[in-house]
Amino acid sequence: MKSKLKNGLILFFFVSTTVCGQTDSLSIEKLRTESGVDPTRVNSRVGYSGLYFDKANNASSISNKFSLVLGVNRWSFSVKPEIMTTHSGVSGTGFQSSFSDVKFSILNAFYVKGKNSLAGSVEFNLPTGKQGFGSQLFSATPALTYSYTINQSLFLAIQPQYTFAIAKDDLYPDLSILTNRIFIAKFTKTGLFYVFEPRTIIDFENKNFDLILSPIVGKSLGAGFNLVGLMEIPTKKSTIDDRGILYQIGFNKNF
Repeated sequence: MKSKLKNGLILFFFVSTTVCGQTDSLSIEKLRTESGVDPTRVNSRVGYSGLYFDKANNASSISNKFSLVLGVNRWSFSVKPEIMTTHSGVSGTGFQSSFSDVKFSILNAFYVKGKNSLAGSVEFNLPTGKQGFGSQLFSATPALTYSYTINQSLFLAIQPQYTFAIAKDDLYPDLSILTNRIFIAKFTKTGLFYVFEPRTIIDFENKNFDLILSPIVGKSLGAGFNLVGLMEIPTKKSTIDDRGILYQIGFNKNF
């Protein structure tokens, strides 16, 4: 675990140093909206993210996620298809790739006034991926986000969300997961933004509790483009062995 975390931190800080290279001056409010960090700020954008899960026993998975978000007034609609590549860790088996699930979400930032903002959303997971690459569950995740602006360049947000199955094969267990995201974000006039997110996950069905820590760094490249790198570090060894430490880098283009 220590060697994986050390290597991951080296990679993360390398990406951070790389994106810090430019010094374009940018409106803080525009950066906050275009970054995609704050769900209460609605905008249209397309994006791509590459996710690498480093698991135990040489196993790994790579996820290619694409996203399209359409913002209309205070409403946004998004669709996120995914292509998954996995390796079991068994020597000689190689990597296997296939389409995974597709996520569709609706969000409404129904209250934005002064320093306080509220947004309600629901994300549906469509089980389009075959076994081994998709969840095999048609599920929904309603969420409520509260955002408090501490000052022009700093905000704190809390987002509780609950995931449950709408339809599934009887072979699979019920889904009942409560996730609470807390994130604090700092934006700079040079186009940089930093986010720290501790996330608690309570799996009622499996009677399991997780805490995941996620540092995020991003940079506006100009013309509506943003580059973002992040890590997700589980605090439980069993989660690291099963899910792995996540390393992610991606970009988005705002319209």
